[in-house]
Amino acid sequence: MTDRMALPAALVPWASALSALTSDVALAMGPLVRQINDLFPVTEGGSTEDGQPDGYDGLAARGAIERLLPSQLLLMQELPDEFIRRAAGGELLYLAPANRSAAPRGRVAVLVDTGPEQLGAARLVQLAALIVLHRRAAGQGRSMVVGVLGERPGSWRGGELSKQLAGWLVARKAAEPTPSTVREWRKQLDTADQAWLLTGPRLASHLPDRSRVLVSNEQEWGVDGAAVVRVVVGERHLDLPLPRGEVALRVLRGTGFRDASVGVSAGTGPLRRPMFPSAAPYLIARGDGPAEILSVRVPTGRPRRHQLPGPALAASWLGRRLVVLTWVDETLRAVVIGKTLGRLQELSVPLAAIGMTVSEVEAATEGALSPLYFQGGVLLCQLGGNWWSLSTEGSHQLSSYVTVAPGRQMDDPRLAWRAGTHIGVTGVAGGARIPADAQVVLGAGKRTAWSLGGTTWRIHAAAGLVGDVTLTKEATVIGMVDIGGPQLVTLSSGGLIVRLVSPARTQTLTRWSGGIAEPALHPTEPWLAVPRPEGLIDIVDLATNQILRTVRSTG
Repeated sequence: MTDRMALPAALVPWASALSALTSDVALAMGPLVRQINDLFPVTEGGSTEDGQPDGYDGLAARGAIERLLPSQLLLMQELPDEFIRRAAGGELLYLAPANRSAAPRGRVAVLVDTGPEQLGAARLVQLAALIVLHRRAAGQGRSMVVGVLGERPGSWRGGELSKQLAGWLVARKAAEPTPSTVREWRKQLDTADQAWLLTGPRLASHLPDRSRVLVSNEQEWGVDGAAVVRVVVGERHLDLPLPRGEVALRVLRGTGFRDASVGVSAGTGPLRRPMFPSAAPYLIARGDGPAEILSVRVPTGRPRRHQLPGPALAASWLGRRLVVLTWVDETLRAVVIGKTLGRLQELSVPLAAIGMTVSEVEAATEGALSPLYFQGGVLLCQLGGNWWSLSTEGSHQLSSYVTVAPGRQMDDPRLAWRAGTHIGVTGVAGGARIPADAQVVLGAGKRTAWSLGGTTWRIHAAAGLVGDVTLTKEATVIGMVDIGGPQLVTLSSGGLIVRLVSPARTQTLTRWSGGIAEPALHPTEPWLAVPRPEGLIDIVDLATNQILRTVRSTG
């Protein structure tokens, strides 16, 4: 239990609920708890509001002057400046009135949206709101239950707050909830229940009644991420500063809880077919089954498991969110985990619109994930060997792209496209004259390589032609790095021997060869992910010839 004496006076009313957190986290979350408490209607406050007066019940941070504790009056006489400071900061203590309840009461039922829009900063707001509502429920003589949108309607979590928080912490959903989901849950309530919903602006905007809805979304950002969040309850709103980044991460990862059972699992299950899909420092791989993917930040970060509503075909980290193209009911749908991106969550592409059959899609979900790119509000993705532009407006077009790579901005990828008898490439002058049937590889910046037969490759950089390299017929080019100049990264016919090839020399990377499956190259960094035996993946920096990190693919 959190020691009540260790808490400042303003947090004593929430001491019981804050005992689920470690002392330092409880102190850091305290200001958020107090300010969110002030947003809730006073008539639904910390003690029973109807019935006859029945003495006092504990302490409160607000109240009438006649209920001010004698110790606070003594402080006013002896230390008037400190009294004024506490009064201005809402740190004075009052006796909390208690009322005799005239009738049995229902529960305080809290519905929580744990979808992509409510990841990150919004989760801190939800934690503070759950602490506030738990205290209010106890003061009203009610029990509190918690329901998670996306789970079976009516499967309320009861019991101790620490156990409810444990379930809430790991209940992260890949799909956004809908108004119909809220209606199904509300059908499971008793008439005496007091129902609350914790969600974001997208879902709240579609609800007819927002009187007991807490809405949160990020407002300002700093070097460590979100710094200010806007919280709205009914007609009232506040812009609240968040705890410092270190504390926020501890809460979100479960390490700021006293109960050791609270936490997000770092076990990753089997990792298959790793790839670096974008310029972001993330490795993505298939997990245990086609509907699970895993992502891990390089060089530091815990592997994260993402369960999707259907098998995954493509995925990328785009800015600060993970976007996954899934297959549900013969329709391709985008799942956005993190901050929203345009209207991608509304994307719906019938298989018939891209000319793919169910069997072809099933085969694709067993292979490697394709990367996704974002341009002009549409997703670019390679499906069935062709590049498609997928739009939320329903205009899905087969493109003339040969290949796509990350650009300088998240929404401005580099492109290589067929134009008549030649291939145009972003950042490469028309004088390069790349034939329409050539193979093209795009590197970071303006680096480009192309070949007609797969053996002789011509390399271009921003300053123009770099030179030609010659490969064996069995070699496969998987990308390009800049280590003392542009170099191709190639694999042997068996996919296990890795080489760096430049116009000046060929270097066999013996240390990073011999993996159990084909390695993956980052499109803009000299990083190579090499699958190893015993469920390991080495992520190495080819420029320094050192291991950046080793990812273990089993829990």
